[in-house]
Amino acid sequence: MKKLSLKVVSLFILGILSVSSMLTFAQTVTTQFGDAGATSNIGVSGTGTAQGGKLIDVIKSFINWMLGILALIALVILLRGGFQMVTAAGDDAKYKKGFKILQQAAIGLVFI
Repeated sequence: MKKLSLKVVSLFILGILSVSSMLTFAQTVTTQFGDAGATSNIGVSGTGTAQGGKLIDVIKSFINWMLGILALIALVILLRGGFQMVTAAGDDAKYKKGFKILQQAAIGLVFI
């Protein structure tokens, strides 16, 4: 019974990690360098806030999109492993295989 409760708690923690990984994306950092109102940058190409920076925005959007897709894939793998554990019906081999899938998905979430 103690092993079962430990595994249930670990499943709960993995579920929380999967949800939190879906909410964590690359963050946008804003600085005041090159502000449009600064007098020292007048006439200097590419220093205003309305100019340039589009490539950076595209890269950040791509990173956010990829992290979301990877988190979704990890969540599906977690669900598959949990489903296999629940439907093992006393078969230790299926249960261990499902638990191994959960462990591998958790490692994947850490990398994500």
